[in-house]
Amino acid sequence: EDKSRSYHRPTCGGLSVNQACPLNYSPVCGNDGITYVNECTLCVQRMHTNADILIVKEGCC
Repeated sequence: EDKSRSYHRPTCGGLSVNQACPLNYSPVCGNDGITYVNECTLCVQRMHTNADILIVKEGCC
């Protein structure tokens, strides 16, 4: 079974590595097992690590 189908890529268009993300608390769970404060912080982490981190679900892991 391909579990990656339920994962989705965050919308990171137009963001930069030094992006100042909004402080709104809208947690998303990455497929790296980390809960990110919001989609923007996940995007910045993707750029910093060059990893293909996907969103497993909305909310905490």
